[in-house]
Amino acid sequence: MQQVWNMLGKISMRLSEAELIKRVPVWYALSELFTWRELQDYDYQWMAQVLKESGLSREEIFTILDEEVAPALQTNLLYNPTPVIDCWSEEDVKTLVSHYVSRKPTLIERVIPSRFLCKQRRKYIQDEILKLTAELDKRT
Repeated sequence: MQQVWNMLGKISMRLSEAELIKRVPVWYALSELFTWRELQDYDYQWMAQVLKESGLSREEIFTILDEEVAPALQTNLLYNPTPVIDCWSEEDVKTLVSHYVSRKPTLIERVIPSRFLCKQRRKYIQDEILKLTAELDKRT
C-alpha cells in the first residue's frame, strides 16, 4: 500500500492489486454493518469467519472499519431516514471503498479531527460492533 500525503497532512492510499485481493473480503464482511436490516447471529458468525481468515489483527480490522469502510458506506445509515441498501454486492463494496481510500480528503475531514469523526461514525453501529467483537472473541 502506498500512502500519499497531501498538502494538508492527510493520507490517501493507493492499493496494489494484491492488497485489494486481501482487503475486499474484509471490506465486504464489514459492509454488513451498514445495511438497514437487523443482523442475525449467523451474519456475525460469517463476518467473524471472514475476518479471521484474512489474517489481519483485530486492531488492523477495526482500523480498516474506521478509516476505510465506515466513511465510504455510512451514508446508507446517516443521511437516509429509510436506508435503501439491505445488502451490498462485493463489487459495489470494492468500488465504493476503493474510491473513498484513493480520493482526496473532504473539507470536513480536513477540519475535524479524525478521532471525532471516528467516534461519530461508530455511534450508529456501536451495538453491531459489540456483537461482532463478541463473535471474534469466540474465534480467538
